[in-house]
Amino acid sequence: MDEKLEFSSLSEQVYSYLRRQMNQGNLVPGSTIHIGDIAKQLGISKTPLRDALIHLELEGFVEILPRRGVRVKKLLIEDVKNAYDAIGLVEAFIVSSCIDKITPRHIDKLEELNETIISDIKKGDFSKLFSTNLKFHNVYLEISDNEPLKKFILPIKHRLYDFPRQNYISEWELRNCEEHRQVISCLKQGDGDGAGSILQEVHWSFEFQKDFIYSFYGVDN
Repeated sequence: MDEKLEFSSLSEQVYSYLRRQMNQGNLVPGSTIHIGDIAKQLGISKTPLRDALIHLELEGFVEILPRRGVRVKKLLIEDVKNAYDAIGLVEAFIVSSCIDKITPRHIDKLEELNETIISDIKKGDFSKLFSTNLKFHNVYLEISDNEPLKKFILPIKHRLYDFPRQNYISEWELRNCEEHRQVISCLKQGDGDGAGSILQEVHWSFEFQKDFIYSFYGVDN
């Protein structure tokens, strides 16, 4: 983790740095973050580091233990269930309330991104899967003027893919793409409620997806 930061305002940069370390597998669930060591390594004071850690704690990535330091949190199956419930609720609300703003350009972009995901899955290339999937959902999320809701679900999505994973399940990912197609079909018909129903009751339904979820996260059902 040889890296130094040289900014006048550092808390967001330190936050991004720590998230990169998680994504790259340098900070793993259950490991301890040594504030003094990282501050020295990055050439910064402890204040912006503490600010970044508070941000990470609010998003569920770490837990600050009084007099014992900071520990990277493990993602529990209950955390996944809560995340799915929250994302499904928000996405369903946004897509149903913004249906009048969906244009053919949005539909074309959704279809293009979904086909890209399918192509990558069939090639066995999962390196861009999360980012492309995020772009897919953002096509309609960004239409909304409700900034707090959009900011609310983004870190929750990142939390679901917080550490490197090698166990992507092609069958599951392809089924997700078929659900994307169903959402797109509803949007083409101007059926926001139908699209929202698929998102909440199927695509982001823990109960509907749980067999794949347990397998993906390595937990026994």
